[in-house]
Amino acid sequence: MTNISNISTLITILFGLMLTDLYASVHRLIRHRKRISWHWLPLLVSWYVLTMILKNWWSLVLHEGDGSWGGGWIFFYYGHLLLLLYLLVAAVLPDEIPIEGLDLRKFYLDNRRHFWGLLAVVHLTLVIFAVLQPVFTESPLNWLAVLANIVMGAIALSLAWSRSIRYHAVVVIILVVFTLIEIIEKF
Repeated sequence: MTNISNISTLITILFGLMLTDLYASVHRLIRHRKRISWHWLPLLVSWYVLTMILKNWWSLVLHEGDGSWGGGWIFFYYGHLLLLLYLLVAAVLPDEIPIEGLDLRKFYLDNRRHFWGLLAVVHLTLVIFAVLQPVFTESPLNWLAVLANIVMGAIALSLAWSRSIRYHAVVVIILVVFTLIEIIEKF
């Protein structure tokens, strides 16, 4: 195996662990469904996180041999990004369902700063990656990626700050629609 294949394998395993955590959280909710006051927004956000994981993994697979890896720096970058993504996955749904029950809407609002703050840091990391990538790979700077991640980071910060469930609902629906468009166009 080449170094890129080794790194790709490790990253794939870590993405698999993220999916396992997310699936286990969904299973936990379904299993304890009678003790849960359901709300659609945290479930939609968890689906959004699922698509982020799958898109990042698929992007890794598509670009594995195209020369954009640029050596060991990609391992350093992905190590940090994967930590942030794992923390994001761990934050999207509750780890435990208390005996007295759980209100998903309350969980979402109480957890919003942690979750959306992590997502803002993910986008900051992606901005740093987009700026550093040309230095290590001699590829042109992707200004669109820089701008898109700055905008997404700002949106995530606004969601971390706002307690308005309506604002969250509208923004998350827009994010999901754009994600679906991106999936249809790219894949």
